[in-house]
Amino acid sequence: MRNRAFALSPLAVAIGLICSTQTFAQQAVETTAEKTQLDQSNVEEVEVVGSFQQSLTNRIQVSEQELPFTLNTVDRDFLDERNFTRPIEALTTLPNITRTEDRQGTGGTQFLSRGFAAPILVDNRQQNNFRGAGARDDAFVDHYEVLKGPASIASGPVGAGGIVNTVTKSPEADRFTHVELRADQFGSAGVEFDVNVGEIDGSDLALIRVSGAYRDFKFDADETGRQTTAIRPVITLNLGSATSVKASVAYTEHEVTPNTGFPLMQNGDIPDGIDTDTFVGYDNAKGKVRDTLFNTEVNHEFLDNLKLTVRGSKQKTDFDYKNTSGLYNYAKDDAGLEAMYGFPQTAETESEATFVDAQLAYSAEFWGQDQDFVIGIANDKRSFDRLFNGYSYDGPYSLADIDQPRYGDSGSGEPEPFTLTDSKLRSVLAEAALRPNDWVTVVGGIRYDKLKQDTVNYRRGNAFPSEYDDSELTFRLGASASVSETINFYGSYAQAFIPQFGVRRDANPVKAETSNGIEIGSKGSLSDGLMTYQAGVFYTLREDVALKDPNNGPNEAFVVSAGEVRVQGVEFSSTFNPTDALNFALNLGYTDIDVTEEGDDELSEPVFPELTGSFYLSYELQSGPLQGLKSGGGFRYVGEREGTIVDWDSYTIADLNFSYPVTESVDVSFDILNVTNEEYVENTSTPTVNRLAGGAVLGAPRTAALTLRLKM
Repeated sequence: MRNRAFALSPLAVAIGLICSTQTFAQQAVETTAEKTQLDQSNVEEVEVVGSFQQSLTNRIQVSEQELPFTLNTVDRDFLDERNFTRPIEALTTLPNITRTEDRQGTGGTQFLSRGFAAPILVDNRQQNNFRGAGARDDAFVDHYEVLKGPASIASGPVGAGGIVNTVTKSPEADRFTHVELRADQFGSAGVEFDVNVGEIDGSDLALIRVSGAYRDFKFDADETGRQTTAIRPVITLNLGSATSVKASVAYTEHEVTPNTGFPLMQNGDIPDGIDTDTFVGYDNAKGKVRDTLFNTEVNHEFLDNLKLTVRGSKQKTDFDYKNTSGLYNYAKDDAGLEAMYGFPQTAETESEATFVDAQLAYSAEFWGQDQDFVIGIANDKRSFDRLFNGYSYDGPYSLADIDQPRYGDSGSGEPEPFTLTDSKLRSVLAEAALRPNDWVTVVGGIRYDKLKQDTVNYRRGNAFPSEYDDSELTFRLGASASVSETINFYGSYAQAFIPQFGVRRDANPVKAETSNGIEIGSKGSLSDGLMTYQAGVFYTLREDVALKDPNNGPNEAFVVSAGEVRVQGVEFSSTFNPTDALNFALNLGYTDIDVTEEGDDELSEPVFPELTGSFYLSYELQSGPLQGLKSGGGFRYVGEREGTIVDWDSYTIADLNFSYPVTESVDVSFDILNVTNEEYVENTSTPTVNRLAGGAVLGAPRTAALTLRLKM
């Protein structure tokens, strides 16, 4: 299905986009200092919290309409309406975004954007994302922002394909309590709470909010399980008219028995006898994650137009597990499925991330318009320490015995050092939003990053140290022009510098990835606001991209480097509200990826669908005894995915949602996810899947959930 003829020049892309403006439709944005109205497919209403830098848009005061790149926002109302098992999965409704399963079942999840990993940030700052363990719990989340393309200037060296920014809940002035109870047909049950204390003694000197959850997840495969405990208190202090402080601590714990993965047939098909209720792991598998994140931010206004922001974060993650191997087949043929093996062992992982930055923002008025500037420095220090004990082959197992219980022996001996990485990243940046008139905004930035990374790999009792030291100067320049009161055109050029923490088979670390990206598009509204839209065309050239080594064996996690990777595509999102009761939402994405220079290694192309899309229709009764009853339905589509050996078929997931406000403070919803019980392999980013050896994980089956929400 890959269209090799899509290598369009930027000029041809621009002409094509301009000629088709009237058919591209998504997101109109009306921004004030406190609130941004976005389309219902991505966001109903987003509250920009105070003066703290949680959003991607409030470091420099630039409205989303002015931004010269794609930014999708998914708010809490949308998350509640679609009511996915893990709310962050709502991001899969966006164009050119796919989810990859966290194989250890730790409660977090990971995403690909435009074909490559999309790191998850918290309040516009980096965090540790090892196997999704660092992602914030759903109870803490206010909304998500997805920035597409190189994000180096906006958020540091994080991702060339895009990033996901988690905007967490902040204290508000009014007092309230929200409680959510959720259960599904597998026996899962959970409670989530959100308590906003509000003003104390009628003063806004101190505001406090506490959110948290306990969830006991059950799955189609009875042996699989996960229990989650989470709590996050946050406080803001207004120390006079010029100084404010915000501090929070988020603790999340997961205990899991994961269903980790299995091999595929030689043609890529799922073996007969394996479906979502098949447990292919070990019955005595155990995994435990403990993650703590401290965040602090201090703001001080020297003048009305001169503000200093200092932020600090400290994250510590412990991830220990035993017997979490799935089934593997290294025979590379279907006959080998009659001789599958596991690799029981014990592993311990400790990681820490410390982030500190300071930014000085200045606003001035000239040319008759507001002009905004910011300069900043940042220091990011990380450590990653992983230990394994010895393992043995366990098996063989055949497909005929796939449902028989298996028990691992946890490996032999105490865990010993496997990989130790320490990195330091120091950065200096400057940004500006210039408005030469009232219809053009020019956004530019420059950033210098200095990376030092020390890695020690241990093999058979021997240590293999390596060092990597690199720096890069990156730029971003874009412009947005308002061609009418409701329509903007934009264009941008951006570079990225992305540290990569992989190790090659020769024990040397991989270079940092660099990229150059171009994007042009339009956003706005048509038909007096009944239709809103966002559309863009992008082209990114990436160098030294690290990919999983296709020759990895058991417990090997080596990477290889592609010399040059070309990524290009189109994105389109739209909503249409013909009446107050009826809403249509449409998202379409096309991505073409080619490894144009293979570099020095044998490697495989990244696995990502050419086509992604979603459609959703909802209707709400406006009168009568059932006023407020809302029903909705739609589908999420993932196109064919090309691998090194086989292609994976496309799949479509259909969802149904129903909700009813019983009273002003009680709301009930009933949701059926994956209505047709579509069976598909979700995690094609796993390296062993490309060799058909193991690690294939099926997507979630049909799930019916009942949710009760209380507001007090």
